[in-house]
Amino acid sequence: MVGENLEKCCYRFADFRLDAGKQMLLRGGVEVHLPKRPFQILLYLIEQREFVVSRNELLDKFWDGHDVYDEALNKCVGAIRRAIDDTDESSRFIETRRGIGYRFVGAISKEDEVVGGGLQLSETLNGKKQIENDENHKTKDDKQIPNSKIRNRQFIIGGSVAALILVVIFGLFAYRRPAETTEVKTPPGAAATRRSIAILPIKNLTGVSANDYLSDGITESLINDISRIEALKVISRGSAFQFKDKEVSVSEIGEKLGVETVLEGSLRLSGDQMRVDVRLVNTRDGGILWTIDSQQANVSDIFAVQDAISCQIVTELRVKLCGDIAPAERYTKNVKAYRLYLKGLYHRNQLSIENLNKAIGFYEQAVSIQPDYALAHDGLASVYTVMESNSHLTPGTAAAKAEFHAQKALDIDDSLPGAYIALGVAKTMRSYDLETQNAYYKRALAKNPNYRTAHLWLANNYTVQARFEEAEREILLVRELDPMSFGVRLNLSELYYYWGNSDKAIEQANLILAEYPDDATSLGLVARANVQKGDLDAAFAAIEKLPASDTNRVIVLAAAGRIEDARKLVEAAKASSTANASPYWIACLYATLGESETAFEWLEKSYQMRQYDLVSLKVDPTLRTLHRDSRYADLLRRLNLGQ
Repeated sequence: MVGENLEKCCYRFADFRLDAGKQMLLRGGVEVHLPKRPFQILLYLIEQREFVVSRNELLDKFWDGHDVYDEALNKCVGAIRRAIDDTDESSRFIETRRGIGYRFVGAISKEDEVVGGGLQLSETLNGKKQIENDENHKTKDDKQIPNSKIRNRQFIIGGSVAALILVVIFGLFAYRRPAETTEVKTPPGAAATRRSIAILPIKNLTGVSANDYLSDGITESLINDISRIEALKVISRGSAFQFKDKEVSVSEIGEKLGVETVLEGSLRLSGDQMRVDVRLVNTRDGGILWTIDSQQANVSDIFAVQDAISCQIVTELRVKLCGDIAPAERYTKNVKAYRLYLKGLYHRNQLSIENLNKAIGFYEQAVSIQPDYALAHDGLASVYTVMESNSHLTPGTAAAKAEFHAQKALDIDDSLPGAYIALGVAKTMRSYDLETQNAYYKRALAKNPNYRTAHLWLANNYTVQARFEEAEREILLVRELDPMSFGVRLNLSELYYYWGNSDKAIEQANLILAEYPDDATSLGLVARANVQKGDLDAAFAAIEKLPASDTNRVIVLAAAGRIEDARKLVEAAKASSTANASPYWIACLYATLGESETAFEWLEKSYQMRQYDLVSLKVDPTLRTLHRDSRYADLLRRLNLGQ
């Protein structure tokens, strides 16, 4: 037998050794009796450990799919559990997905063995090979038991008491499986300074696509809860949702998002009864750190589920103890109000004017059912702020509504970071007090250090105040939290344009165009930045991809001396809805034509309407022809932008 290779490899888990070639299961060197079919099923589950193996697949493979043998499968799995000292409750090796199938989840070492005193290679789950002496290996059976159970037991006793209390109180978990690995390694780069996680979109397994609002809403709620922990880097919704309904390996997700762990989950729904299952996965090797399966629960109990999941995440990542996390007092027990809120959230994230109006409708219905529903008020404040700042409505018309609902939300629950942003914008709309705005944004960050929107809005304020280095620092921090975000790249491009660094502005805009070749905003930025740098050929190449009516053409045509062609576009814009929504932009176009008198008339109209865009006055290159006019200095003073 010396030098003769076995046809099949061996697997080690805990103190067990499964010899596929000899069809034997050993524990500490002693054979454990396991009939042939249970042995084959155990081997198959181990070989397919990256996947959940359905009951139908096992029946098809081992019983030709006959329904009469369904009970036989249960008996085989029971025999396996008894042989490997596993129970359906603890599930340290075999995870049961009730009504679906099974998955082997224990830590595994795979051996390609050479019989007869030679060397053997042991392949662990992280894909590395280690060479061991065969004779020495025989004495190490006891040492093959992963120490994760011992460490996790100590950790659970010391740090998970609150999580266990939640489990007892709400009865939400069927089981909790101990971690496969004892330590999560942090990848190099920016993520190395903090523990990091991406909470991926919960999969909608309800069979109804209209329930996406619910699975998406649960995901976003978890992101918001976890991102309150300063010691954690939590990827923002925008980047996390790039992977919705996509089959991408966790290692690729970890590389693209710069995180060491991801949370995956699924939602099932029957009437008002729901079930949420989640698992935390190491992106380095795909190992499952822990799994939580919730029992059937009413939708109104989802907050308790979310709190328990959040608690377990921060405990497992060792950044906080559950008892140090105070659940926000903002929840509703009204199922209808909660669902309306999530529908509002779903449409609010679409950002089009049509969807924003739908979001308002759902939020208002939620508030009508429960007037003290803080999250619904927060949602309304957010939508009105977006409408105001993006000129979706006549300037000034949404600010009062944003302020009312933001203040209402904070009166109920002062931990909501979004409400501070809305309040900061609304309260300073008439005064253009950017320093006060900055203070509100910083208060939002004090409540949630990972709140990318607060970092982004703070960066925009720094930009218009010509505090470019500070703005760049904030946006780069946002990019770390939201690395795949279209909006973050756009803001970075605009920063460099206002800063006068046209090459960097073009570079960032081109990154967007590589994914979205027809994006008009990015094409307009490329055109304006090329005018700024003096490359009119590149500027014309950019505007050729834009509609003939796009007013970015004015800036390029004027720079090329084609004033009359440019003026026709400006006159058309003045007669359109753009004039009412953004008098500031009309002023920029007239300034580009060199018509300063008309430009100041439109700037004054923008100021009287308290248009938000006017804060760009100090840094906008299209207005530089007005800088020597005393009226420009007067406007800077009224906008609190200094000289």
